[in-house]
Amino acid sequence: MAASKSLDRSGQWVLAAVVVSVVLIPINSTMIAVGLVPIAHGLHTPVTRVVWAVTSYLVIMAALQPISGKFGDLYGRRRVLLLGLAIFLVSSVLAAVTPHLWALLSFRSGQAVGGALIVPNAMGVVRRHFLRDDLRRALGIVGLTQGLGAASGPLIGAALLAWGGWTAIFWVNVPVVALALWTVRTKVPQDQPGAPSRVDGLGALALAGFLALLALSLPRSGDFHRWIETLPACVLLMGLFVVVERRAANPIVRFQFFRRRPFASANGAILLSNFFMYATLLYMPIYLKNHGYTATATGILLFLFSFAMSLTSWGGSYAGRKLGGQRVVALAFVLDLLVVGWYIDLVHHSGLWLVIIGLILAGLGAGVGTVTMQATALESVDIEIAGVSAGIYSTFRYLGSITASALISLMLFSPAVHSIVLGGIALLGLMVSWGFPRRPHQSGA
Repeated sequence: MAASKSLDRSGQWVLAAVVVSVVLIPINSTMIAVGLVPIAHGLHTPVTRVVWAVTSYLVIMAALQPISGKFGDLYGRRRVLLLGLAIFLVSSVLAAVTPHLWALLSFRSGQAVGGALIVPNAMGVVRRHFLRDDLRRALGIVGLTQGLGAASGPLIGAALLAWGGWTAIFWVNVPVVALALWTVRTKVPQDQPGAPSRVDGLGALALAGFLALLALSLPRSGDFHRWIETLPACVLLMGLFVVVERRAANPIVRFQFFRRRPFASANGAILLSNFFMYATLLYMPIYLKNHGYTATATGILLFLFSFAMSLTSWGGSYAGRKLGGQRVVALAFVLDLLVVGWYIDLVHHSGLWLVIIGLILAGLGAGVGTVTMQATALESVDIEIAGVSAGIYSTFRYLGSITASALISLMLFSPAVHSIVLGGIALLGLMVSWGFPRRPHQSGA
């Protein structure tokens, strides 16, 4: 089926189905953060063990998205999207009724498997049905929804905890997933499966092992030296992944994609942008707590950051259509450089208005280029393999988050180190932005 040329009524229904499906993922990523302590109390276990509900979710989402995107290209994106929603639904119900931590972690991992099937195939559906300006409009709406979902997750989680305890965090998914299943099944047209081929299982295992080892340091991030000990194994597994993928007949990651400058630039840019964004989300709560801000005040301030990011993501889709990808992505990293200056000023001043202005500025930088980055990655490859492209892009996004999480202890060691690292990231982003098309609608495919 050819991509639609306008957001007509059928296109609006397709977009609605995608939005309802993908909004689950950011909400569940952030909503559980407020439930870690209640879950630990309810299951009579240390909260440090419950943290694995966050870590495992992050690693599985990152590791499985390229292969799940390939599944969508091979067997049909609508079919794999429905499978992901069904797995997410069953896992949510089982997580809500389990009395044991090991079972909860298993079912939380099941949610991650479902989410990893949902995201790249939902993006593949968008790529298949929309072209050019409509693709960017659709991605802008999806980005706005995802950002608002991430921002509202802690608020929704707190309300659910007060109303029904920690199990409500999982039960709330049931009606949302049911609505998503109905809209996808009835409103998204069936797509034709691709040519049959084998899936690279060894490559998937090597990638999962690399990401798992990288994330193992997160629960003990206060000890940077222990994190360093995992680096040789991480490098080894990453090298194994590259060797396996280059020799595989049907690799998960086609490295020849990265010979296309727009595709390589889009993935590099989202890794750097998400590193910067996640570093802000991890650093600021600690800074605010050390300067006397309450948990409630911290939550409100971080909501402002996420809200600004969401609105700018939507507005950035318009800017990309008018100004071209290179200018918009460069603007994002220029804003990040201004945020680095704000961080330096925070060492000497901690006034409320300074914090508010800086967090809003950080939100603008985190959001303005994301739609352009995603659209460039999707448009740089053929529609028939859009699922693989979306999966690779999502993995690079998660790699930025995981790397920032692993390095946050180093950045917390010294304000100077923190500013140098983030300044270097922003400068690298500016360099990467030159790989984006200068003129609007130039895909580089």
